[in-house]
Amino acid sequence: MQKYVEKLDLGAIFLQRSNFEVISRMEKLHLLRRIILQKATADIGLHMGQLPILEYVRKNDGCTQAELAEKLLVSPASIALSTKRMEKEGLLEKHVDENNLRRNQLTVTEKGRKISEQCRSIFNEADTRMFAGFDKNELEHFLACLDKMLFNITGKDAEHFDLFTLTSLERQIEVEKIKNQQKQRTEVPK
Repeated sequence: MQKYVEKLDLGAIFLQRSNFEVISRMEKLHLLRRIILQKATADIGLHMGQLPILEYVRKNDGCTQAELAEKLLVSPASIALSTKRMEKEGLLEKHVDENNLRRNQLTVTEKGRKISEQCRSIFNEADTRMFAGFDKNELEHFLACLDKMLFNITGKDAEHFDLFTLTSLERQIEVEKIKNQQKQRTEVPK
């Protein structure tokens, strides 16, 4: 028993436990933030996946569905379905491109702009509340730690990742997970 205890690397065990605690808290924070935002925006009538679309189209007025799909890393079919729904809800308008009649350009309506601003305001309020009590140095240190973690995972600096790319990557992973689950259900065991 004594030899076993001597071989234990207590530093490594502590580091593993600390890593687990950090990751666990990050996941709890992400989930809690998502729940708070979903509750706060429930009455607005905008689905979580629609805000990135609205914000991208607002910043890139006249963009095409293909451009939107590429930027958000979502299939063109998914964007076509989402923009069709959003057009029916009066959030987006589609206009035929005068230079290419097969392309639709997207524009946010006044209703879409207002809902986008309302959601963004709610998101900003929640984030301000979350960071209350942090001073500038604490936030800079925290940001540096997050940047280091991003680099450790990807080998790229944090500026290579914008909100649209990360949000769409998350959705892409969710879609793949659903496809895999459906595939497993339809497979016949041999």
